[in-house]
Amino acid sequence: MMLLISNLIWLSLVLVPFLHLFHLRYSYKLPFPFLIRLISRFEMYYMKLMFVLLKTNFLYRNRLIRFIPEIVAYFAANGVRPVIFTLDELKRILDHISEKYFNLTDESPKFLIRPCPCRDAQGKYSKKLPNVTDVLLTMNKRNFQETSNNKFITKSELFQKLDYFDKKGLVHMVLGCLGLNGGGINICNCHKSVCFVLQAVLGRDIKQGLRKGPSIAVVDIDKCRGVDICGICLTRCVFHARISVDNKSIVIKENCYGCGLCANSCPENATTMVIRDDWKPYYFPKSWISK
Repeated sequence: MMLLISNLIWLSLVLVPFLHLFHLRYSYKLPFPFLIRLISRFEMYYMKLMFVLLKTNFLYRNRLIRFIPEIVAYFAANGVRPVIFTLDELKRILDHISEKYFNLTDESPKFLIRPCPCRDAQGKYSKKLPNVTDVLLTMNKRNFQETSNNKFITKSELFQKLDYFDKKGLVHMVLGCLGLNGGGINICNCHKSVCFVLQAVLGRDIKQGLRKGPSIAVVDIDKCRGVDICGICLTRCVFHARISVDNKSIVIKENCYGCGLCANSCPENATTMVIRDDWKPYYFPKSWISK
């Protein structure tokens, strides 16, 4: 009986990423849009419950139970497809989206920025890290209400904020939908101390919940000054993909998600990001991402 109840709880929580996606969005061509909008009002409570379950150890120790959150993560991730991108990739993507789909100018305030939902759900606000980091892109402002927490900004303002987020070590994660018939994207600028997805991947080893980005870090050993002198990339790496070998920083390829934080902070440009040969685009074509 307890196993059945646990299964029902986990299967119901597969809705959470979708509620997050449609929260405060303009109308999609979806069945029962009013019902979806109504349910999305309870997003905060779902997320609070998800964090409680994420921190409940016995759900992950037993293989008879652990497969449930793994299955939920698989279906949820394949629904909203959270994908990691570097700062430069994200800027090129936003340039293409602005021009191709939304016909935005630098001074067109169509980007909505709001407090991080993961921070709101946990009540964990930082004095050192930015708290207002969640970005939504919409073609229709009528369904949005600008408040002290939800503010429309221009593309140039957004780029400045993304630069700041990157310097603070936030990972750029895109989830949502975008197609020829329109759509929207959510840019989550995440920190491992509060992000549900990062905590599930890093803390619970649920890799199905996050897709690796188009790029992977590559190191020019000759340019690397050595971790004893520098070592910035080791401290900046969120995914435990950097190690020291003979005092040089090396990339563990299978661990690299392609966030680019190490490359952006390397003083000698010893680390660069290159497109993965086997990467399959979902949201955006490779031509949008490559230089």
